[in-house]
Amino acid sequence: MDKRKVALITGAGGYIGGECAVTLAKEGKAVAVCDINEAGIHATVERILAAGGEAKGYLIDVTDPEDVDRVVAEVVRDFGRLDIAIHVAGGSARIAQREGKEVRYVDLCEQDPYVIDRVLQVNLYGAIWVSRAAARVMVKQGEGGRIVCFSSIIAQNGLAHCADYAAAKGGVISLVKALAKELGPHGITVNAVLPGLVRRPTDPDDEHYAKTNVLGRKCLGSEVADLVAFIVSEKAGFITGAEHIIDGGRRLSQRGSD
Repeated sequence: MDKRKVALITGAGGYIGGECAVTLAKEGKAVAVCDINEAGIHATVERILAAGGEAKGYLIDVTDPEDVDRVVAEVVRDFGRLDIAIHVAGGSARIAQREGKEVRYVDLCEQDPYVIDRVLQVNLYGAIWVSRAAARVMVKQGEGGRIVCFSSIIAQNGLAHCADYAAAKGGVISLVKALAKELGPHGITVNAVLPGLVRRPTDPDDEHYAKTNVLGRKCLGSEVADLVAFIVSEKAGFITGAEHIIDGGRRLSQRGSD
């Protein structure tokens, strides 16, 4: 009988991360739901439990390497192992929102250093700390593993007023390629997922999403989750160091991006 796979997902209290967590749980994986948002963690864990899956929530600050190491150690203690690590936590300038300070999407020349630092810390450094902590466990286990880091098509084409985000997500791609070479001998695959514009349930249901890609429709978080589920499956065992784009062809013209 195959051992139960254990997956750790950051940003799992959000929309895309939550969809990834629920999808993997439905496939029989135990899921460590990690986020900085306690309410989001609870909501995702409840969804998984209601579907008959196995999950536990963990508060995490992905910008703090010691906190990331702590959470990974707790996951291994609680579930006995770690087979899959997915870093979804991220975002552009909006993640730097703080009380009394307006956050804007502006040219790099005008951007607040705090915003730039926050975007780099969560997107790029978060990917580094999570990948490092997970890799240490997987190498020690000696049974291979899967690491997936979320980048963005913005890393390839750029986007005005989001230079900090583009740089962070570009760094994630370079991280993935380097780690794929380092961890390949241990049977650990490392891949990047590059979404285009994904419509969240709270977003207005208008034609804007359809206009940003050549398929003419919106992308749902469940579709991104299905891609992730394939990347971490046994069927994708010979795929590593790759950029997996899911954007409905938006990158072909970067329609609706500027």
